[in-house]
Amino acid sequence: MTLRNLRRLLMAAVLVAGTATAQAQVPKEIHEALLKIGQIVDPACTAKLYRPLMPPADFNTYWPVGAAAPVSTAALYPGITIARDQSFGPDAKDVVDVFTGNSGNNRPIFIYVPGGGGNKIEQQVREGNAFYDNIGRWAAKNGMVGVLVQRHPGTGNWDDGGRDLSLAVDWVKANAGRFRGDGNRIFIAAHSAGTGPLGVYVGHPERWKNGVQVKGAVYMSGNPVPTAGGGGGGRGGPGGPGGPGANAPGSTCGTSANMASNDGAISGPSGQRAAGGGPGGGGRGRGGQPLTPEQIAERDNLPGFKATPVKVMLVRAELDPGVMGEMLASDKALHDEMCKLDGDKAKDGTGHCPAMLFARLHSHMSEVFAFDTGDTSVSKPILDWIKSIK
Repeated sequence: MTLRNLRRLLMAAVLVAGTATAQAQVPKEIHEALLKIGQIVDPACTAKLYRPLMPPADFNTYWPVGAAAPVSTAALYPGITIARDQSFGPDAKDVVDVFTGNSGNNRPIFIYVPGGGGNKIEQQVREGNAFYDNIGRWAAKNGMVGVLVQRHPGTGNWDDGGRDLSLAVDWVKANAGRFRGDGNRIFIAAHSAGTGPLGVYVGHPERWKNGVQVKGAVYMSGNPVPTAGGGGGGRGGPGGPGGPGANAPGSTCGTSANMASNDGAISGPSGQRAAGGGPGGGGRGRGGQPLTPEQIAERDNLPGFKATPVKVMLVRAELDPGVMGEMLASDKALHDEMCKLDGDKAKDGTGHCPAMLFARLHSHMSEVFAFDTGDTSVSKPILDWIKSIK
């Protein structure tokens, strides 16, 4: 057996053949605080826990609270260059931030699609402005180009979110050389409500001008293929300031006053509240009208997932809403449906069978806030998986 094949088999044992259990690296005091917050979506309180692990400078340094515009273009993070608010589409919110290390060419590209309202900078509290620069930094420090996508609300079409991402990925590929990236090695990760648009993008290549141009897609705490889990798809709900997902007014972290999220990407035990690409999930369209069988078939992501060459990774946090000690039924259902395509072959990660990562000790928000900290229990398995894909 060659060394290359041995490495593939070892990777399969950890990520593909079963559920990879994240190493318990969440700091003890943070894990205890997450337990007090509970199995809800709480960006504001979680940001307060993770802000001390971030660099002293953050987005506030670039754009101070109350300022009408940025006051400094100086590098926030030594060794990393940031191109802010690069426009990729017709809407004013269609922008990306690009993070590049100051050395190295032909870097793989890692795109991050946030959940909630789609903002690339969290806005519930001042501490939240450290995120999601942490993911862009993490990518740049690990030999990749990091791209943070900002999404805008759809216009009412079921595929709006997927179309947004197709424009973003097309822009990234076309401009890869500007940022010393390799446009043929693009990976994309989405979190929470962002997994719905990413599911539509990967599942419907025929709808986009240039098809699907990524090599791998990571779905974190969301269900990209609702039908595989036996449930309908709902619309990913808003999560911006004061919206669902923020703390209830006047609440304190770790008390029952915290508000559970209405984020449509949170799947219940049977996947019945999984994220879709827009209105019309769950068998209903605009105005609550039932969808026809033809419309349901048109919007189904599963056939596209079965046909796609894009590698898939599913991530679920132990403290996600509805989780009871293991991956959700919807995660397992999608995994099993795709693994059937390979039979007894391609269990080394080269087939359709998705990798799965169960992020122990993590919550819905901590799994993404922990990037670029000493807690690598989520980021390292994702990085290893990216490196394994040829």
